[in-house]
Amino acid sequence: MIQKLVGISFNKTDNPNVEVGASIDIIHDKTNKYSSKAIAVKFQDQLLGHIGEKDNEEHENIFNILPLTAKVQRVARLEEGEEFGKFKTGEITSLAVEFPMATDEVGGLRSFTEPEEVVDFNVAEHEYTHKGKKLRGGSTYIKKWIKGFDAEAIAPRYAKSMGSTTKEILGLWQGGGKVSADFGTSIHEALEHYENFKEIGAIIRDKKDKPHNTALPTHPLLREIVMEFTANFTHKGDNVVVEAFVSNVELGLCGMIDRLLIVDEEQKICRVQDYKINVDCEEEGKEKFLGQFADLPKNKLSKYQLQMSFYARLLELSGWNVEGLDAFVYDGEWKHYPMEVLKLDF
Repeated sequence: MIQKLVGISFNKTDNPNVEVGASIDIIHDKTNKYSSKAIAVKFQDQLLGHIGEKDNEEHENIFNILPLTAKVQRVARLEEGEEFGKFKTGEITSLAVEFPMATDEVGGLRSFTEPEEVVDFNVAEHEYTHKGKKLRGGSTYIKKWIKGFDAEAIAPRYAKSMGSTTKEILGLWQGGGKVSADFGTSIHEALEHYENFKEIGAIIRDKKDKPHNTALPTHPLLREIVMEFTANFTHKGDNVVVEAFVSNVELGLCGMIDRLLIVDEEQKICRVQDYKINVDCEEEGKEKFLGQFADLPKNKLSKYQLQMSFYARLLELSGWNVEGLDAFVYDGEWKHYPMEVLKLDF
């Protein structure tokens, strides 16, 4: 857990030993005249500040396990030529500490299918690991049935026909792909945010007389996209898990489902649903499928079906009955493609 200190300005210090990684003590400040449960943070005998109590939902949990030994997680000092309050050059202006808590997720993902398991996720490398073992995600697993687009091999020939260079063509393709991916990520995050906070957003809308649920994006285009989706494909009372992480660590497999619709929780019946931001998903394109899936239509929908079937299989292995798949594709408007679960090889 990471906590930012309060009261730094009342305990100014330029101690050079207070640096990232330095060991500090977190104790009950029994002499504090403002609170009987004040939590002090000290470096040796030097008071640095306190763990904030007001509006801090974790304060009580931290207080109940005192004393603690922690590490400095982040420290900021006033630089030469800067001005901030009454701080002097070299004095600490902001400080955060880190320490383990029983409620921490160990920086990982709690599995929906295996609640006792936590999988570490390296965002930069998009890599999942469990107890040091690398797991394969859905996108990686289904590649064995898909003949990919070999950009490195095709770019030189294409560049020659266009009177261009390979570097320019690769830059064009890669840049265009990134723009599309970033746009898709924004829509995914907007949909997830709304699903997570729509109830409190509705309360704020009503109490503050706002024109929209405040969990909706402020940007009008994104707001319109989310509102169109919810109007067409959601119902009041839907039992939904957003970003449902599923796994089978014994098989070394895992993946993240955009939207898991729980049809009947008691009977463990569900539907796997994914958002896709793409165009021409029904048209035959560069996709070519191999092996047992060679007869699938050569389009993006088949790829979506394979990926969601991977998630469905992980759910089935944990006792769920997946009654079907739903691809929600945005290409300027939302389209719904219900699909059957494909039988994979595990």
